[in-house]
Amino acid sequence: MKGILSLVIIILIVSLIGFATNPSYEDYKEWYKSKNYEDVDASTKLGQTVVGLVSDFIADSMVIREDYKVCSLYKMSGDVSNYKVVGVFNNFFVIEDAKQNTP
Repeated sequence: MKGILSLVIIILIVSLIGFATNPSYEDYKEWYKSKNYEDVDASTKLGQTVVGLVSDFIADSMVIREDYKVCSLYKMSGDVSNYKVVGVFNNFFVIEDAKQNTP
């Protein structure tokens, strides 16, 4: 019985921490921009501005956020790729980055 109670307490604590640190959509957009800066090597201010504008447009038009309160799932589906990211504990983890074959 003590083991089950301890497990329930641990799950409750982890859930509360997840709830308190679930990143917002704005956090995701900032993470997505910084990832794109690195991917295209945007080291100049002009390059970062252009990448930032394009990243915001893509995120606003193609990303769907599913909020599960303790974590969030961000999905981007398109003709060329499927992209899924989990946001949990103020971090983002890419769980799928699949390029689709186009005929």
